[in-house]
Amino acid sequence: MAKNNRMTLDEVLRPMIMECNNCGGKLIAYPKDGYGADGAISYCANCSPAWLESFAIFCMNEERTKRGLNPIA
Repeated sequence: MAKNNRMTLDEVLRPMIMECNNCGGKLIAYPKDGYGADGAISYCANCSPAWLESFAIFCMNEERTKRGLNPIA
């Protein structure tokens, strides 16, 4: 029997660290609609405006709250 490798909703709606395609730096993707990186707002400190990180956290926490999960600071 195959192991179930499905992510939980809580895991899907958490920030993910990736590599920025533009500068190669650390990129943080904030999922906003339950689809992981496919529906994420991606924030790279080198390539994105300063306000984008707080907006991404706000959107992610809205989705977490809609689904009964605790917001992430």
